[in-house]
Amino acid sequence: MTLTKIVNSKLLAMLMGAWITYCAGIGDYGGAVFLLFFYSLMLWDLHTKKEVANYGRNLERH
Repeated sequence: MTLTKIVNSKLLAMLMGAWITYCAGIGDYGGAVFLLFFYSLMLWDLHTKKEVANYGRNLERH
């Protein structure tokens, strides 16, 4: 599975949201913060890879 499919997965978003809600409900904020941090790292990595790919395409055009 590619990173784009993982990041854009509705099932993954639902499961992460349910787990974050569960962690917050029982007062274990470490689990919720970890998941949010991990997901934000995946988004950052995906965005970085897209910028690098677009930069390479722009160089080929000039």
